[in-house]
Amino acid sequence: MFTDPFETLSAFEKAATVALYLTVALFVVGTVIGILLKKFRPENYRIFPKQAMAFAAGYAIGLIVLLMVLKLSEDGIEDMNTFIPIVVILAVMLAMVVAALIVAVVKPSASPLFAKISVAVIGVGILALFIGTMVNYSGAGYVERTVWDEVQLYLYTVLLIAAIVLIAVFCGKKTKPLDSKGIVYAALCIAMSFALSYIRFLQLPQGGSITLASLLPLMVFSYMYGIRKGVMAGVIYGFLQFIQAPWFTHPVQFLLDYPIAFGAIGLAGMFKDMKLFEKYPVVQILLGGVVGVIIRYFSHVVSGIFVFGSSDPENYGAVAWSFLYNSFAFGDMAIALAAGCALFASKNFLRALNSATVSRKNEASATDSGKTNASEAAETQTGESK
Repeated sequence: MFTDPFETLSAFEKAATVALYLTVALFVVGTVIGILLKKFRPENYRIFPKQAMAFAAGYAIGLIVLLMVLKLSEDGIEDMNTFIPIVVILAVMLAMVVAALIVAVVKPSASPLFAKISVAVIGVGILALFIGTMVNYSGAGYVERTVWDEVQLYLYTVLLIAAIVLIAVFCGKKTKPLDSKGIVYAALCIAMSFALSYIRFLQLPQGGSITLASLLPLMVFSYMYGIRKGVMAGVIYGFLQFIQAPWFTHPVQFLLDYPIAFGAIGLAGMFKDMKLFEKYPVVQILLGGVVGVIIRYFSHVVSGIFVFGSSDPENYGAVAWSFLYNSFAFGDMAIALAAGCALFASKNFLRALNSATVSRKNEASATDSGKTNASEAAETQTGESK
């Protein structure tokens, strides 16, 4: 797409190209604004990360919907019964984001309750839209599927999501919400992974590539901030990958090849807090990285079998070919983990990671201590007044 003259590209390809450069430009501008605010207007910087994340969420949702609509329209699929609900859900999401910002300014105490209501409303809407879309595109894809094939596709997708969620719940650290420093680290790691994904040693015809350790920054972020936040960063990175190299034939295929596959990379830090490996950080990142990539691999395999049919070349069945084709994930993993081993074997690198983690914990402890002292002072003052 990037080697062809711009005027020869389709509407979808033009939009994807412009979206890519626009996304990079917005990230650079946002980073510069954040740095300037922190240096010259620190009082305004406190709310900037939350506002930036809200804008990024709305921007990503709108962009993904636009690209999906253009792709489906380009392929001759113009079903307004699907597009109208998408637009409605998008409008509701944007309205909720704007309302949340207003509530945070006007009545901060009501923000947690409003956030829960917003998540519930949006969640129900997305679930209804997803079910409707599944029914509408039940026959879409490169290969014809039976009802049993459809059931298996959805079942394996649910199992993969459940595996990621369960690991994140039971192996993830229960930390406080992501602070402004964590958001900056997340943005930097996602940006580094995205930039490294352009350095490819192998590019496959139906999507997939072996890159220069593009997964490593996501793994490091997961190791630093825990796998729950790591999965979130991986999902965001998956959306960026869709913008970079979009392959879309079916909604489930989109989930499997992008947010689920790369969200699994966020599990790389799952062994950090295990006492068995606490003295062996190289082993921790190796084991976590392998688990994350295995789940990513199976996510691509399921997509290849049930959606693409994996072209089913001569002498191969769809299953065997999908397992073979998607083995590129292990090549990508090998490069990332080789670089990761070199980093985690370095005492200076570990010292820097520990410094960031300790400072983050100290900030949280200081905040809690400040709240406790303020509470005690208030109680003392009340007692004296009595």
